[in-house]
Amino acid sequence: MSDETAHAIDEEVRAIVNRNYARARQILIDNMDILHAMKDALVKYETIEEEQIKQLMNREPVTPPSGWEDNKDTKPTAKPQEQKTESAVNHSEDSEA
Repeated sequence: MSDETAHAIDEEVRAIVNRNYARARQILIDNMDILHAMKDALVKYETIEEEQIKQLMNREPVTPPSGWEDNKDTKPTAKPQEQKTESAVNHSEDSEA
């Protein structure tokens, strides 16, 4: 393989990686509220089921999983809020270089 071919391959791979990194990062930013609500549900219940995941994805309050017993608090966890801020995932852009 020639140096030119290797360089062209490297450039294309770098472009694919950078493009998909940016896409993944934007998905995380756009859904940060869901990630935080999922974290809260996992901390509270230690496990979540398909129903709780559906509730999270629909930005609905999360109900306890089946068989969950907690005498202290059986109210649904906080509903995910529409947050489209970059502050929680504000990594320096130098990692893309």
